[in-house]
Amino acid sequence: MVLDHPSVVIDSSHRIILWYIPGALSPWVQNDMYMATIAMGDLLKKSITNKESSNWRSWGSNFQPSDGPELTPGCINITPCWFQQGYENPDEGFKPMVSASLKGDRSLSMIMDMQRPALLASVALQVMHPQLYWASIRTHVELPHWSAEQGLHNIHRLLKHWASVYTGAAVMCNRQSPEHRDPKCPPEAFNILTSIGSYRHAVMQLTNLRIELIYNPGVMVSYSGRLIRHGIHVDQGDWVVWAWFLQDSMHNYARTPHPDYAVYNPVDLDAYQLAKYNQADFAMYGNL
Repeated sequence: MVLDHPSVVIDSSHRIILWYIPGALSPWVQNDMYMATIAMGDLLKKSITNKESSNWRSWGSNFQPSDGPELTPGCINITPCWFQQGYENPDEGFKPMVSASLKGDRSLSMIMDMQRPALLASVALQVMHPQLYWASIRTHVELPHWSAEQGLHNIHRLLKHWASVYTGAAVMCNRQSPEHRDPKCPPEAFNILTSIGSYRHAVMQLTNLRIELIYNPGVMVSYSGRLIRHGIHVDQGDWVVWAWFLQDSMHNYARTPHPDYAVYNPVDLDAYQLAKYNQADFAMYGNL
């Protein structure tokens, strides 16, 4: 099945597992993403490695050169407070820290440049999964108190200007994404992908759902990264993807209770089917 219009996918228990919104990003938001990504060029360039033993997300073979001189291929994580991979157990003495991308002189201006896209992703989550939105708000209220008490002034300063309810964002430029899942994402949570660029055609493959999404510039896709196996293929042109993600270990550290899955009310679904509203289409699938 190929989707090219606004859609919501639910399973047989009426749990929402995917939102697909083509054309979600205004020209102003797309311009903010483009200019902010250009300014991250040095960090993106340093992120690529040719060591096959490293994470596939930074393999040089997964990136293609830019058509112009402005954009720099690469992939970086940006977050004011997170656990590094492999260092996520507080019982072993590990504590949250600033991502490597925010340890330079431009850290504050970088997250300031991201504020409008960050707010858009946050507002979208409030609509798509209200319980998760308020749980994330609780985490982001707790973290500044914790960082102030611990005397972690840099984390505290960056958190004050971090405009997203998400833990962080992965910024990717000209990277092909093979099919994968995101094991660090809570199963009931939604990641949000936003994409811009000069590319003309791309497809996001959701292999375990047997769905393909037309992935044109300006699209927003929100989904359970832990449940849905996904990959993105772009034929040609430059493309930039910002992936807003939640880190389960951060919610646990802040003692934030896990929300339930977002569920679509069957009564509302029946009303939709009878009224034949033109706002979104619904597809029924078995439990994953």
